[in-house]
Amino acid sequence: DLAYVIYTSGSTGKPKGVLGTHLGILNRFIWMWLAYPFAPDEFCCQKTSISFVDSIWETLGPLLKGLKIIIISESIAKDASLFIKTLNENKITRVVLVPSLLKVILDQLNSSSTILSHLKICVVSGEELSLIHLRKVESVLPNTLLLNLYGSSEVAADVTCWPYKASNSNEKVPIGRPISNTKLYVVDGNLNPVPVGVPVELYIGGVGLARGYLGRPE
Repeated sequence: DLAYVIYTSGSTGKPKGVLGTHLGILNRFIWMWLAYPFAPDEFCCQKTSISFVDSIWETLGPLLKGLKIIIISESIAKDASLFIKTLNENKITRVVLVPSLLKVILDQLNSSSTILSHLKICVVSGEELSLIHLRKVESVLPNTLLLNLYGSSEVAADVTCWPYKASNSNEKVPIGRPISNTKLYVVDGNLNPVPVGVPVELYIGGVGLARGYLGRPE
């Protein structure tokens, strides 16, 4: 059944209402719960606007497991020092960030800092993640697991995951492998599979697919 409608401009610049299903978002939840399970004493935060699909996981992912979430206002989230202070004071263990916000936070930290020592997992998505970010996370947040996720509103937020470890760094940061019940098809413009190193289009299949666009059956 339909669970929510979230608007996205996509590549056209015209807002389109994505019809997300219960099955799609629950598949995303259950994959994360199994792959990176919560500990009973964890604290999460909600700071993403509810008009963006990441807010669904931020809010319901922890609450459906009985965990507390701290609601962080937009004004605090836009002030790096206040944001870090809030995360630290509330002993936040998981956070979802776009790489540009991650960079701002990392610029405020140093390798001798004990700030954000409670942060276990940092999920990044929504923008390309650079190697510079990875090196800095390794330096100033050595106990934090960085997960690079890729997806869109049309596929219940995330369809791939790449966990960063110092030993698996590359020239570019991969988007990873499919999450549960998801298939990726790496093809050319004629939908033919292609080898590594060739420019491609990525087709996504599985239970995460949205029903379609609101009022746009075509």
